[in-house]
Amino acid sequence: MTVKTFYVTLYLLLFACLKNYTQQNFYKNIKSIKLLNSKTNSNYPVIGFNDHVYLSFDDIEADEKDYYFKINHYNYKWNPSKLLKSEFLNGFDDIRIDDYKSSYNTLQSYTHYKLKIPNNDFDFKVSGNYSISVHLSNDRKVFEKRFLVNENLTSIGMSISRSNKIEDIESSQNIDATINCNNCTKIYNSSSILKLIIIKNNNWLSSRIIAKPKHILSNKLIFHEINYRGGNEYLSFDTSNINSTNYRTYKTDLKNLYNNYLVTDFERTKKKYEYNPDINGSYKLNSQFSDFDIENDYSNVHFTLKPNSINLESKVYIVGEFNDFKPDKNYELTLNKNKYEGSFKFKQGYYNYIYCYISQSNPEIINYFGGDFWETENTYSALLYQKKINDKYFKLIGHSSISSSVIKN
Repeated sequence: MTVKTFYVTLYLLLFACLKNYTQQNFYKNIKSIKLLNSKTNSNYPVIGFNDHVYLSFDDIEADEKDYYFKINHYNYKWNPSKLLKSEFLNGFDDIRIDDYKSSYNTLQSYTHYKLKIPNNDFDFKVSGNYSISVHLSNDRKVFEKRFLVNENLTSIGMSISRSNKIEDIESSQNIDATINCNNCTKIYNSSSILKLIIIKNNNWLSSRIIAKPKHILSNKLIFHEINYRGGNEYLSFDTSNINSTNYRTYKTDLKNLYNNYLVTDFERTKKKYEYNPDINGSYKLNSQFSDFDIENDYSNVHFTLKPNSINLESKVYIVGEFNDFKPDKNYELTLNKNKYEGSFKFKQGYYNYIYCYISQSNPEIINYFGGDFWETENTYSALLYQKKINDKYFKLIGHSSISSSVIKN
């Protein structure tokens, strides 16, 4: 290797390291990302052509950055669709987000951003899978959130039962979905592709693609026995009263910020199921203030997990809607003797979370410390996509949801 080649290689390595470092630190500044359905005020962002979703997020660097948004269209697998932007949007995106304001009377300063989708700049031409991605002025992507536009052309009936397999009966749930159609041959034939997607608890990492119905009738398409592990109820904490003890918060102190210490969590894999109402991984900000977007403060929330055993090859995280259920370095716990510990900033509110781990030998699989139980209350959503032979994209023509609180034994 020549001296010139050595320095070029060194420069590229340093540049890559610096890029990764700045990206990692930047993501720590973005908190409390929400994408809410305007009709239901829920984190289930499936809308019609006349409906809206609202995006909001905080930047705890507390300056006024130039954030821009882009609207993206995808197929049912979340691969970019073949449509040009002009084919799925009326109007323009890549416009600066100009609705923002600074926090008020908080120890943690931040800037709160908000955006209505669609708005005066654009609306949607077609249905299907969409995302909104937020970028800086140099086009570096900060984050991306998914939502769906539904044509609502057909209805979907759903039911849930325990698994009928002996080995799964204590741990799994079966979902049946029925597509109701006056003449099913019009939507399911040799020139029309149908795909059914099932999602558990609005978590896209849990989605399943069902390619074909098991039974085809003149007025019904039946998708039968779609099996899911039941999982367990989410763990929760409440920091609405940030300066005092609260639900599962045994100690609070004030340093630069408030610190909320949660009771130790124990692995629940080998325990019996315990009923514990949750909101299926979501979170709700404290609404006691007149303007809770900017008056809620942040605190350092301290977590402790005591697992049944320690695997030094695994990395442990907390996940929930607050990080799109994705194991994220910003929410990784560290091993301290026989416990995993970590503290992370959360805005005042009520949060669901769960512990997971990823083994270095199999990094594609997310494992959870909660166990699997047929009794667990989960929400399942069904999404039906159609693509005719001459279409360039998959339409979303129907959706439905059901809770396993109505599970049949």
